[in-house]
Amino acid sequence: MLIQQHLQQFLSRTHTNHKTFHVFNLDSDQHSSPPLIKNSSNTSYRHRLLLVSAPTVGFISGLETYEYTISKQDKIEHMIYISKVDTTMTTEETRGVTRQLVLAYIASLPSNSTVFVFARAQPQYLFANSAKNTDKVILSDRDLVSWWLHTLNKAPNAEKGWWFVPGVEDESSALIEIGARKRQWEAAFDWTYGSSYSPDAKAIDVIPRFEDDAKARFLKDHVDDDLSVKGFWELLAFSEECGSGKITGFFELKVNGCVLEEKKAGKEKEKDDKFTEFWNKLMFLDFHNKESILSSTQTAVKEIEKIYSKECEFEVTVEQSSPLEQTKSKQPVVNTLSSMQIKRKREQVNSKEAAVNTLSDSFIKRKKKL
Repeated sequence: MLIQQHLQQFLSRTHTNHKTFHVFNLDSDQHSSPPLIKNSSNTSYRHRLLLVSAPTVGFISGLETYEYTISKQDKIEHMIYISKVDTTMTTEETRGVTRQLVLAYIASLPSNSTVFVFARAQPQYLFANSAKNTDKVILSDRDLVSWWLHTLNKAPNAEKGWWFVPGVEDESSALIEIGARKRQWEAAFDWTYGSSYSPDAKAIDVIPRFEDDAKARFLKDHVDDDLSVKGFWELLAFSEECGSGKITGFFELKVNGCVLEEKKAGKEKEKDDKFTEFWNKLMFLDFHNKESILSSTQTAVKEIEKIYSKECEFEVTVEQSSPLEQTKSKQPVVNTLSSMQIKRKREQVNSKEAAVNTLSDSFIKRKKKL
């Protein structure tokens, strides 16, 4: 199933008033990549950016990923690193769109995929100046880790998950730390607190090193330290990115039963000016209020159409009833009940009148006899 079909399904679960969304699925060419882990070969990657907009508000959400393909003799493995997720605003009109975008993307991944996330709170990631927007809710570090845990827990094709908060030793304490206990956390599938790697294994041999990832930066600085996985996580808790009172989260998700890739890996290229060109233009736009969001979206769409073909753009229409339509649908029921009540009341009045008339007739007859 294509990403378009998954978005159709997942965006229908939102409770917004928007019935139409415009989605821009931008990706780079396939590039060769240094090995993600030691002794792994034949690794390539594709850089992807998904943007969701609505006609009256402009861009709502964005998702940036690196999609790695590792070719082995007997199989192909896919490692997906979700690098950035961002919103321009958080209103009743846009609530839930970002979560459904993430879930639709995960559902569209090919078989034998593993998804990795590094959750670190920042005011903005993809939409410049959106931190200044008073309609944007910026999550705290604890709330962000909790958001990712609850979001990934809803992935329909997830088989197994691992998660870890550096500096917090056990799952019960971590759930309390991020507030998941009070949100009535309940695992939908098999989750393990920690990582999928043996604690005694050498960190450099098993932990993948992605672009723009805290683990990769830390491993690079300690490449000669011969750290075990256990020692790596212990030291990472005191690092600049994960220490000093910060709460961060690392997630790994095995997904199965997915469809094949919608785009097969093509010939690797050394340069990809197209993706980089648009990325640089996006970073210099302004999303600080409603007017600038709409204006910058229009500018970005023109750039997309100029740089890319229109094949990367599609429309998603969702079937939702607006509050007004729901109210209208209830009106006939109210009118029917009112008519029934009026009819019943008339019957009661008529029966009382009949009773009065009967009594009056009896009284008159009795008087005549006297």
